[in-house]
Amino acid sequence: MKSTRYARGLVGLLAILGLLAAACGNDDTVGPAPTTDPTIAPETPQPTASHSDEMAMEETDDDHDRDRGHDHTTLMEVGYEPVPTIELKTHLDPASGVNLEIITTGFTLAPERASTDPVDGEGHFHIYVDGVKLRRTYDHWAHVGLKEPGDYEIRVEMSANNHAPLAVNGEILDATAVVTITGAAEDSEPMEMEDSVGTTIELEVVGGKPVDGVQRFGVDAGDDVTIVVNGDTTDELHFHGYDLVVPFAPGQPGTITFEANIPGIFEVETHHHGDLVMELQVG
Repeated sequence: MKSTRYARGLVGLLAILGLLAAACGNDDTVGPAPTTDPTIAPETPQPTASHSDEMAMEETDDDHDRDRGHDHTTLMEVGYEPVPTIELKTHLDPASGVNLEIITTGFTLAPERASTDPVDGEGHFHIYVDGVKLRRTYDHWAHVGLKEPGDYEIRVEMSANNHAPLAVNGEILDATAVVTITGAAEDSEPMEMEDSVGTTIELEVVGGKPVDGVQRFGVDAGDDVTIVVNGDTTDELHFHGYDLVVPFAPGQPGTITFEANIPGIFEVETHHHGDLVMELQVG
C-alpha cells in the first residue's frame, strides 16, 4: 500500500513538472511584454536637415530684401531752422526745351558730399518730368530737353545728401511747374541743330549698385543722351541693345554721348558686378 501511494505521488509530481515546462516554452515563444519607462519622454520628430536649411535660407533672403540698397522713398523730416524753401521758374529755350531756375532759401548745394550722411540745410535736387525721374542736379539752373509739342509737368525735389526727399509734416519740399511746348511755325527757318536735343543722366554707383536705386529714364527717339557715371570701384556700364560700354573708376567718371535712335526699353548693368543700374526708355 505504501509503495502504491508513493508511486501515485511520484506520478503527480511529474505531471506538475510537465505543466511548468510547457508554460516556460510558451514564454520563450511569445516573449516578455514591453515595458514603458514613465521618465522617458516620447520621441518628437525633428525636421530633416534639408528642411532646416530651407527655412534658414528663407529667413536670410527676407533679411537681404529688407537691407538691400538705399530706401530713397523714406522722407527725411526737417527738424531744424530755418526750414528750407524752394521755388521753380521756367524759361522756354529758343533752341529746344526749357531752362529751369531753381530758387531756394536755407539750402546749400553740396555735390562734394553726395551719397554721404545728411547735414542740416544741404543736399541737391532731383528733377522729374511727368512723374518720371530725369536726373539729379547740383546747380540752381538746369536744362530739360523737350522735343514733342504738348504740356509737361516738371517737378524739382529737394534731397538730402543721402538722397532722401526733405519733408515738413510728411509733405515733400518740392516745386512744380507746367510748361507748354509748341510746334515751330510753318514759315520759320529750320534751325541748323534742330536734332541736337540732349538729355544728361548722372549716375552714382557704390558697390556696383546705383545709390538712387534702379530708375527708368525716358527720352525721345533721336535725342542725344549723355551718361555720366561715378563709382567707388573700377567697372564698366554695359548698355544692352545699343552695345555700348562706359568704363569708370574711383575719381575717374565715365562719360558717353550717343543718339537714342533705337526705340524700346533697354537695361544698363555694371559689367563686373552684374547689377542692374538703370533702364533707358526710348520712344
